Parts: sequence; C-alpha cells; structure tokens
Amino acid sequence: MFAIDIRTIFLSYIIVNIVNLLLVAFLYFQIKKRFPGTLLILISFSMSSIGNILVFLRDYIPDWVSISVANTIVVSSTLVLLIALEVFVNKKGPQIHNYFLILIFSLVHFYFAFINPNLNARGINFSVAYLLLSFQISFLMLKRTSHSMRKITRPVGFVFVAVFIIQLFRIFYLLDDYSQSINYFKSGQSEAFFILTWVVILILLAYSIILMYNKRLIIEVNVQEEKFSKAFHAAPFIIMLSRLTDGDIFEVNNYIEPISGYHPKELIGLNTNDLKIWKQPGDRVNFISDLKKNGSVIEDEYEFRKKSGEIFTGLISAEIIHINNEQCIISVIDDITRRKQTEFDLKQSEASLRKLNSTKDKFFSIIAHDLRSPFNGILGFSEILIEQVRKKDYTGVDKYANIINTSSHHAVNLLSNLMEWSRSQTGRMEFSPEYIELARMIKSVVGLIMITAEHKLIKITLNIPSNFVLYADKSMIETVLRNLISNAIKFTPKNGAVIIRAEEKENEYVVAVKDSGVGIEKKNLAKLFRIDSSYSTLGSENEKGTGLGLILCKDFIEKHKGKIWVESEFGTGSTFYFSLPKME
Repeated sequence: MFAIDIRTIFLSYIIVNIVNLLLVAFLYFQIKKRFPGTLLILISFSMSSIGNILVFLRDYIPDWVSISVANTIVVSSTLVLLIALEVFVNKKGPQIHNYFLILIFSLVHFYFAFINPNLNARGINFSVAYLLLSFQISFLMLKRTSHSMRKITRPVGFVFVAVFIIQLFRIFYLLDDYSQSINYFKSGQSEAFFILTWVVILILLAYSIILMYNKRLIIEVNVQEEKFSKAFHAAPFIIMLSRLTDGDIFEVNNYIEPISGYHPKELIGLNTNDLKIWKQPGDRVNFISDLKKNGSVIEDEYEFRKKSGEIFTGLISAEIIHINNEQCIISVIDDITRRKQTEFDLKQSEASLRKLNSTKDKFFSIIAHDLRSPFNGILGFSEILIEQVRKKDYTGVDKYANIINTSSHHAVNLLSNLMEWSRSQTGRMEFSPEYIELARMIKSVVGLIMITAEHKLIKITLNIPSNFVLYADKSMIETVLRNLISNAIKFTPKNGAVIIRAEEKENEYVVAVKDSGVGIEKKNLAKLFRIDSSYSTLGSENEKGTGLGLILCKDFIEKHKGKIWVESEFGTGSTFYFSLPKME
C-alpha cells in the first residue's frame, strides 16, 4: 500500500515536530510576558521532539534510550502540555495521579521491551497513557474552563477528542493484532497509517494552540482598547495625540468640547498652529523646544484659545511616544482657569484680611497708648495746677496750662481722626459730593490752625486761584487739608514757611502742601500711607502725631478716585500732593 517505509514516514513526523517547535518558540518569544503557561508549552513541544528523535535513532543508540527513555519523554511531554494548559486557563489541579501514570507507563514499557519483549503490548501501553492524558486535556478545554474561555480553548479540546478516539481505535486494533514483530520500524501498514494520522494531529495541535493564543490576544487587545477608549474619552481633561513632525492631530478625547468648544472630529487632521489654539504663537515653539530637549513636559502653564476666542489657562503635560515607528506627542491639558481665579480671590481675601488685622491692631494701639497718653498728661498737670492754686503758688502755672492746652488739642485731633477713620472703615461715612470753592475752603482750614503757626512764627503762603471749583465731599477734603497743613506746621521749625498751592491740569486739580521742615528719609516714604507699617515721628518741638492722619487722607482721596503722594528730601522739607479728578 505504501511506497516508503515506516522510518521515512516517521522522519516526516519528526520534521513536523521540529517545525511546530520553532513555531511555538516564536510564539513564546512574542508573548511570553503576556500569558502564563507559554514556557511550559514550549518545553512540552521540545520534549516531544527530543523523544521522537530518540525513537528515530533506534538501532543506532542503546535500546533502553530509544525505547524506554524516548517513549517516557514523549508521554511526559503530553503531561507537561496538560499542566501548561491548566496554567493558561487558570484551572490548576492535582497531578499526583498523572505522576503515577508516568511511572507505571515507564515500568510497563521497560518490562515489555527487555524482560518480555512485546511490541503490541508496548503500543497498547503507549495508547492507554495517551488515552488518559488526552481525556484530561479535552475535558479541561471543553468543560473545566470558564464559559468565557471555552470559545478560545475549544479547538484544542477538539484536537484531543480526536487523539482520544484515535488511541481508542489503536488499542482495539492492537488487541486483535497477533503480529510477533518486536521492531517498531518493521511494523505493518496499519502503524504507518497511524503515524500519518499522528502527523495530521500534530499539525492541527500546533495550529489550534496558536489559534487559541491569537484569539485570547485579540480579546485582550479589544478589552484593553475598550478600557483605553473609555478612560481616554471619560478623562476630565483634554488628551490629544499629534505628530511631532508637523503637529497634525490624529486623536483627541471628547472632553475637549466642553473645555474648548471644538468637537473632536473638527480637529482630526488639522494643525494646532492653523487652529490658533495657542494664545501666543511663540508658546508652542517654547513647548516643542522643551519637549524635544527633555523628552517630556510636566505641568507647564500656558494660555489657550477656545473656539469662541475666549482665553483659558491650562496646565499642559506631554511626552514623546512612538506609534508605528513615528514620533508622536501625547498631550494632557487641564483647564485651571477656575483654580487661578480661586487663587486670585484667596490672595485678595488674604490681603483684605491682613489689612483688617492691621487696622484692628492699629485701633487697639491708639486706644491703648496714643489716646491714653494725652489724657494722662492733662490729668497729671491739672492736679499739679489744683494743688498750686490751693497753696496760692502761681509759679509755672502758665507753663502747665499751656501743656494741658496742647495735650487737649492733641487728644481732640486724635479723637476726631479716630472717629472719622472708624466711620470710613465701617462704611458708615456717606460720600456726599457738592460744588466747593477750593480757595475759600483752604482759607477756612488755615484759619482754624493759624494759632499754632503763629506760635511757631511760621509763615503760611497761599497760591490758590480763586476760580477753582471742585465737586467733592466737603468734610472729607477739609479733613485731608487739615491733616496735611497741620503736619506741615508740626514738622516745620520756628521762622519756617508753609506754601499751599493748587493748579489745574487737563483732567484734574492738584493741590500741594510744602513745608521747610525736617523732611523724610527715602526708606520711610513707603510707610506713610500704610496702616500695617504706619510711620510717625515727633515734630520740630516734639509735637506728637496721631498715626492716622495720612492713612485717613489716603482713604478719603481714593473715595474721590484721586491720588495722594509725597516728595521729600531729608533735612530740607517735604511736599504732599493730592489730585482730584474733574467731574461734570
């Protein structure tokens, strides 16, 4: 029936074994880290190839190697394959009974090879071992594994069902065969047919295993792709994939629409430069430069433009990745516009709170020290006066009376500033502008404090045009003028001069109060109008300030949308300016 002998057919069987081994080896090196059990499958095919090569070398190597050892290795390769498949489907089971099976198979094979040589008995022993192992593998692949995995493992299970049936038929055939041959390679045509059948089975086994891995790989890739897609599109920030070479966008998640107004499909294939997404064109150049230099960018802050033209602030992180051997950029942009606004609001609140704390500290300081000090002087010297009058001793009475008068004026000024400042801080001071003749107001204020100037022989010069009419709150501006002129007199020594002038500019009136006093050091100029670092010093005759006058002036001028500032040279004098805008 066959033109070639069994050894030649067996050689083709070995060649198929080796080809399958190479295929499985290639499979192992491709996916060895992805699926468990792949190394054991490679070992199983290696053992099968080695065992069959040893069988093929019968008559050239010792019989105990080519018969007992070789067939034990071949049967053991199937047991290793069973263990590998259990690992693959995560259905590990006890193998102690299979270890006994291999031991019994080895002993029986040795007995019928060397003690009582019988080729048929060895064939039946081989088929029984394969029958039991193939049943376990087919049951594992078709029943033991989970329902979701059965679609993948079913082809391998069917191959081993075929192995089970073939080995069953072989057992029945060998039981009826009374051939006395003890040399396997001199067996009849039926064994040649069995080997050819086994070649087909071996090809189907390799194909079904590769198909099983391929199906599982496709399923896992699809699962991973689904996970990636869901995570990609559900992320609460923009994720964009673009080419590094030209900046063309080829993938973007759905969250770009609520942030930027662009639908994802609008952006595919377009360039970020063409879309003008970057607020400043140079920003993208800097971004790409940093990305190429470092390979990644982590939370750099840039401003981006929405589809509507509105600007939003984003934190961008990016990394260079390779997709199909092409350099691409994966960019993540988080809209932090609200966060920036919140940070700004917090800073504003912090500044406001700091100012309130400083105001509170200043208020308590004035009450605890500045306000108590003049009253202590008044009480102390008034008690001395009472005692001296009682004793009719009038020595120094005029001096004590003058001190009491000065302390009383200081206390009144302090109380007046404190009341006006507290009303201003609490919002209880109404802003009631009216038309005011500036020259008349300044003359009125100067008249109230002229006594102090005359006491120090200070000359006050007015350079105020008579036609200047302001639209302002009279009481506030009077307070400002009273404080500035009082300060000028206080810091000007005897026989000095104070000049008050006003000029009209295009959109405002500017009033200046200049003195020839002690001046202010440059390092202290910034402290003059600040509540948290107020600056106060004694006058030319040790007059005390209230510590609130200039701060009150600043508040009142700012209510008029004006400005207040100072120019000073230490040792020469100071000039305080304030401006008031013209109003229709």
